[in-house]
Order: sequence, then structure tokens, then C-alpha cells
Amino acid sequence: MLAAQTAVFAVGVVAGPSATPYALLYRVLVAPRLSPTDDREAVAPLRFAQGVGLLFAVAGTVGYVSGLTALGLVATALALFAALLNAVFDVCLGCEVYLLLRRVTPRTERV
Repeated sequence: MLAAQTAVFAVGVVAGPSATPYALLYRVLVAPRLSPTDDREAVAPLRFAQGVGLLFAVAGTVGYVSGLTALGLVATALALFAALLNAVFDVCLGCEVYLLLRRVTPRTERV
């Protein structure tokens, strides 16, 4: 199951969050039942969050496949904790890290 989620994260990183199977299910099954909205989130933080999820999912998958069960368990637990924060408290941990990195990273101006 973790390997399948790893593939979903990879699609989200490469093609963007709107290309994931979950986004497709949402567009087909859920969105038609809701009233239209203009409220959209920026894609960059979501794509970064997909990358963080991909990192933990790859680490967990490698851990399970290679016999390093502790690595698999810890990486999976951290990914599930981030998902819990998002589902219960509407806090996207990857998005928050992205915004924090944007604030502390110096920007270069183009001339």
C-alpha cells in the first residue's frame, strides 16, 4: 500500500497535485455536488508538500523492501502523522515548511 502511495506522490510532484488519482476522484465524485468556488490554493506549496510526502514514502518503502523494518515504520508513522494533521486540523505540514523556507531564503532580484 505504501508503494502505491509513493507512486501517487510521484505523480503529484511531476505533474502537479491536480493530476493525482485523488484529485480526479474529487473532480468526478465530489466537486459536482458542491457549489462553485473561486477559492484556490497556490500550487507551489502543494507540490512541495507532495515532494515531502514522496521523500517519506520512498524511505518507508525502501525500509520495508530492504528489511529495515524500523526505517519503514518510522517513515510511515511520520507521513501518517502529517496526514492526520491535515485531515483533522487542516494544517498542511509540507505547505507550512514551504512557506517558512520561502521566508528565510534570500531572494535574488533580476536586473
